[in-house]
Amino acid sequence: MCTTGRTNPPTARNDWWELLGWIGLRDEGYRCGRFVRYGRGVSESALGDVHDAETYRVLDDAWNSWGRLGTDMIANLINPAFIDGPSWPAFRQALTIARRDEGLLVASSGLADPMAWNGARPTNGYEVEVFGISADLPADSDTMTAAVSWLGQTVMTVSNLVAQYGFEVPDTIARDGLITIELADARIPEQVAGTYLDDNSTVIVMAGLTDTEVPAAVAGPLSEIRLVNVKLLTVAEGRFCVHNSMGEAAACRELARRFAEQGRPLWSSLDRPSVV
Repeated sequence: MCTTGRTNPPTARNDWWELLGWIGLRDEGYRCGRFVRYGRGVSESALGDVHDAETYRVLDDAWNSWGRLGTDMIANLINPAFIDGPSWPAFRQALTIARRDEGLLVASSGLADPMAWNGARPTNGYEVEVFGISADLPADSDTMTAAVSWLGQTVMTVSNLVAQYGFEVPDTIARDGLITIELADARIPEQVAGTYLDDNSTVIVMAGLTDTEVPAAVAGPLSEIRLVNVKLLTVAEGRFCVHNSMGEAAACRELARRFAEQGRPLWSSLDRPSVV
């Protein structure tokens, strides 16, 4: 089933960077807790000590298979979880960047951190990391530019929705293949707002597209980690997926077919021709 998230939770917002500010961190320090890790609960204990390094390695290998993974990460100066914002599995809420000469990949970092759950087996967090790719941003964009860009904000907003709903999002993608998610108060440059923003100033993204240039999943030390692509849809594409005579699931599959035919199905761009 192709599902559109029509209710945007109050904690899943696009403007945490405005409220709290972003900070660029060397990833080695942020990962091992020497900067502002904020504590990790159960995962800070032996579970994290044993499984963190392997988790980071398999994810780094995946992003490096696409491009050149940077050494800086992007995180909020103050963790939103402390002011009623979304709480990631181990409170490590960040973005990481990989670069190619022709584009930029922005990915969540922390949704798959090792975590123990009450009454359940330990997992690699919510067993998912979210990513988006675009050629709209120069490959040498600094971490702050990537954070406040429409690409960075889209990835972070969807990541916060995963944190808000937990396993429901990756489980739905695993069951249905593709889903669409509506993002309220999206930040899109004014000159292309008519193409991507509907009358309610929302955008729709498709989550779950796969292609050979990025692995669909990696084997974490505690569980499989799904790498979920988010692709920005035009207003026409969003309407086609949600309102059509063929059914939502079939419409999602048809859009995916057209994206594959268009080329670079995992990539988003503000000047990509609509396939509808």
